Amino acid sequence: MPVRLLLLVVLAAGALRATPFDDALALVKAKRYPEAQAALETLVAAEPNNAAACHELGLLWRKRDTKPNDNSALETALKWLGRAAELEPNNAVYIGDFGGSEMQYAGRVTSLSAAYKGRDAMEKAIALDPNYLDAREGLFEFYTNAPWPIGSSSKAEAQLVEIKQRDPDRGTVLEVIAKVQGKDYAAAFTTCDAVLARTPDNYTALYQYGRTASIAGDHLQRGLACLQRCLTLDPPGPASPTHSNVWNRIGLVQEKLHHPAEARAAYTAALKEDPNNRQAADALAKLK
Repeated sequence: MPVRLLLLVVLAAGALRATPFDDALALVKAKRYPEAQAALETLVAAEPNNAAACHELGLLWRKRDTKPNDNSALETALKWLGRAAELEPNNAVYIGDFGGSEMQYAGRVTSLSAAYKGRDAMEKAIALDPNYLDAREGLFEFYTNAPWPIGSSSKAEAQLVEIKQRDPDRGTVLEVIAKVQGKDYAAAFTTCDAVLARTPDNYTALYQYGRTASIAGDHLQRGLACLQRCLTLDPPGPASPTHSNVWNRIGLVQEKLHHPAEARAAYTAALKEDPNNRQAADALAKLK
């Protein structure tokens, strides 16, 4: 092989060689989390301004948030997610992940300052990327569920309008939340069915149908089937209900079906997925 061609091959091979960050991502993908954490911690120590590594380390610590009544993992996650957002203040995803985690933390410790911080980060994320629907959904749920004065039905409705313009199915299903709050259960079921007729595996529609059934005490078998289908699908985004949330709703439906053993098993499964699921823990305690 000519020397020049050999040199080009060597250079190309070097360009394709995986970086330490690539190696860490591969470990995360393989769910080798302790090794991934060690690799990322080594990387951020060597490159403290590596925003991507800080962000990934924050996400990894968020995965470790599994101990009941222990927020240390989530607090560490916030440290690294916040660092990534500081390093790249125009990265909507970094800011959105930080904001969503702050909202989660605010709910855990009932912190008004964390709630405001999370809200402001989410607002900034959608200002940077108006099509960032995970952030819009997070804000919709925040404004819908947060108590006065930080909650706002008009601001929730504004986010819903924007979501429906960009993703009609997603926005329509989120509308179910408002219908359930208004106890218009028939309309909520109809709305979910309309989406499921077009996209039978729409995770959000399946979950919201099951959630509505668990609250209304109606269409329980259909609601149970929808929730069980959710367990075979991946949540579409970080703002979506987790499988732990799904198991909790299954438990509520089973209780309304007068199946205490099945309800207990569902709440136990919810806590196995997320030991910090307080709704499931409280429901399981009441069953005992």
